[in-house]
Amino acid sequence: MGRYRKRLLILLMLISITSALTAGSVVAGQPLKLDIDRCVEMALEVNITALKAGYELDYAKNGVITSASTLLPTLSFHSQNREYELAEGRQVGDKIVNTAKAYTGQLSVGETISMEGVMGVFQSLAETRATGHYVTQINQEVSYVAKQMYLMVLRSRKLLEVAEEALDLSRRQLEKAQAMVEVGSSVRSDVLRAEVEMSSNQLDFISAENDVRLAETGLRYFLGLNDDVDLELEDIPEPEKLEYSLDRALAEAFRSRADIKQATATLGSAGHGVWRERGGWFPYVRFDWSDSFTGENRPEKLIDINRKATWSWFVTVGIDLFDGFETFGRVRQAKARRNSAREDLVQTERDAAFEVKEAFYSVDEARQRVEVSRRTVEVAQEELRLSEERYRLGAGTMLEQIDSQVSLSEARTSHIEALYDLLLSQARLVRAMGRD
Repeated sequence: MGRYRKRLLILLMLISITSALTAGSVVAGQPLKLDIDRCVEMALEVNITALKAGYELDYAKNGVITSASTLLPTLSFHSQNREYELAEGRQVGDKIVNTAKAYTGQLSVGETISMEGVMGVFQSLAETRATGHYVTQINQEVSYVAKQMYLMVLRSRKLLEVAEEALDLSRRQLEKAQAMVEVGSSVRSDVLRAEVEMSSNQLDFISAENDVRLAETGLRYFLGLNDDVDLELEDIPEPEKLEYSLDRALAEAFRSRADIKQATATLGSAGHGVWRERGGWFPYVRFDWSDSFTGENRPEKLIDINRKATWSWFVTVGIDLFDGFETFGRVRQAKARRNSAREDLVQTERDAAFEVKEAFYSVDEARQRVEVSRRTVEVAQEELRLSEERYRLGAGTMLEQIDSQVSLSEARTSHIEALYDLLLSQARLVRAMGRD
């Protein structure tokens, strides 16, 4: 028993290690280190929508096999043992027998070639291509959402740092005001103003902490992680300017977007569907071959089957002269689906153009905001330094310091929001252009 227990323990350890590796190398008590690329990989591994899209692609691929089966030959074997009663007895040796036996064995090969079957294969292939592009589109959407949630965590953490700095600064200002009141260099109202400002910053800090918790919880949920997993995220530097014109971005989108490719493949599938239904008006050709053996009992040797078996083959060419307008109605339905698919392609191209323009303009706006907010932060820092110096010399007021502090916090907040809006806008533009 000890040997089996040891083997079971080793097996359980291997399962635990494998589970940890598949869960993104999450080790208890240690933070999970992630960069944005790994975040996207983990999202694609666990996202239900992405997994279901992969199953739909498998379904479409097997549909091609089903369609092709109508053009492939069929092979079948039939065997029958039969015993029946005779109307009149027959002499068998010295007995009268009222029953008889019969055995029949038949090997058959058949194949049918029709326009409907041929076009059905082409239609299934087009549907598989469309589903493949749909899978790509779903993966791109999941990747974008993963990037968005990753950036939201980084953004909320940066804003928490700003709130914490503002709270520390207001606390130091309160201590400074209290010290100056004690030596008679300031008035009690400055202390009150500093206390009000510190309370306001405490509220902002509490709100910023909650934003971090919400953003991290959302990212853990999206990646399929437990709530007790600490996330150590790699920061993202400010992106370089994309050297893209709007015309070039639009051209790449029309060439690369998965939804446009899917709509195009769907239109092609609908076109093949029209010809598939028209196949009811075309002749079909069928070939059949069979080898049959008939006897009273099943032969014991294969050579007996070969001696007594009879084979036959025939070719059938047929056409349906009138099917009650069934083919006519099905063709009209297929044409309607094709026309609808054509309109879907036009609308998809229009939506893609709008999305690219919207993302392109958002990137341009965010980059300008980053440049302006960076300069605003520098000016606000200098203004706070000067106001603190004036207050120390007795030439300024606490209200000036508070205004300078608020201006600096707002400037830092605007810069962080502009920076992460730029990152997100560029990710949106990449998605809109159809890049992986």
